[in-house]
Amino acid sequence: MGGLIGAGVPLLLGTVFMAVGLGLRRRTRRLRQQGAKARGTVVRFHTRRDVDSHSTMYSPVVQWVTGDGRTVEAVSPIARNTVGDLRAGAAVTVFYDPDNPKRMLVDGHDGAALAVVFCVVGTVGLAAGLLVVGFLVA
Repeated sequence: MGGLIGAGVPLLLGTVFMAVGLGLRRRTRRLRQQGAKARGTVVRFHTRRDVDSHSTMYSPVVQWVTGDGRTVEAVSPIARNTVGDLRAGAAVTVFYDPDNPKRMLVDGHDGAALAVVFCVVGTVGLAAGLLVVGFLVA
């Protein structure tokens, strides 16, 4: 019984991490391929305190004009513990959903690396769980 639990935990965690990584990757790819593209400006940063790491997280707030002339201001869904090379007033490329422009991503600040990390961790978890199952069955 303990072996099944030992296999179940990494299988469950691996599945969750893989699902999150693939979801991020899918969202990013869909916006890049099917969304509209515009030049925007970072107007400020939305900050929040991460309760786990006790660090400040920064999400760029970007303003741009849509293809139909609407001015939109939206907070990037990706937060980092540093502003990196983005600064208020910086020009950025934005990919957005024309039907819901607040669904957007900032080129180069889109979470692509985060998606890869989640997928790698998920793969390791799934592999570990399958190895445990393999040893239990053998």
